[in-house]
Amino acid sequence: MQSSYATKLIDLIESKAENIAKQWAADVMKHNRTPSYHSLRKDLVIEQGVNFYRLFRQMSLAEIPYNEAKNFSWKYAEEFYQQKIPLHEALYALILMRRHLWLYAEFQGTFVTALEKQQAVESLNRTILMFDYVSYQVTEKYQELAIDNVNKKLGGVKSFLMGKLIGGTKNIYKILVMAILLIAACVITYYNHTTGTAVVFTHLFYIPIILAAIWWGKKGVLVSVFLAALILLSHAFYLKDVPFTDDAVRSAMFIIIGGVVGWLMDSVKKLKELYESLA
Repeated sequence: MQSSYATKLIDLIESKAENIAKQWAADVMKHNRTPSYHSLRKDLVIEQGVNFYRLFRQMSLAEIPYNEAKNFSWKYAEEFYQQKIPLHEALYALILMRRHLWLYAEFQGTFVTALEKQQAVESLNRTILMFDYVSYQVTEKYQELAIDNVNKKLGGVKSFLMGKLIGGTKNIYKILVMAILLIAACVITYYNHTTGTAVVFTHLFYIPIILAAIWWGKKGVLVSVFLAALILLSHAFYLKDVPFTDDAVRSAMFIIIGGVVGWLMDSVKKLKELYESLA
């Protein structure tokens, strides 16, 4: 059963919801910790405050306030996520919402006597608990929306890059495949340079270069360096009378492409780790 002072506070909040919401909106739309709210339409911000303050009685009287709080929390999170309001600002706006609730009650002299002020601690604790529920649910919903957004934007790329290529094959098999490709590269280089075949076989080298970058990130550039050194040394031994220019350019491109793709894949791996931490 609710005490008279708790009922008095609930009645005040419900009857003066718009007044309290206007004071909150004026504060949150100019506060230095909530800059994203500054450009929003004032009527929308006020409406958000009114919706919460009018829901206050339902949350207070509900047998399970946590479930009742979801009516507000999820809608609040969805609306301001779409407005690209950062989570920390949305939570601080809730802090301001609670602060203005009590400032208004105190200003109106809701708790006049010392006894009422002492007893009002119970209402304060219940108010804090309900705001804690809302803050938790808003954070939970923001995280859910962020994960859904990542899934939509990555689409098939997520499952392909993050799953099959980055983590889908055991490292021992990757090393075995790479060893076979590098041995094949050595054989092809030796054959072409000793026979003088005029085939640009080095295009095939981009296969191990790209795979190494995908599997090992920037560390995969070692494969590029190996193949670049292979081309130059083979040229020095077997093509002494042919200018180094073409093979030197090819070697440089091996290292550049391997390094760039490796850097990109390291970025994708960091995104994968971030995604897993959110999930």
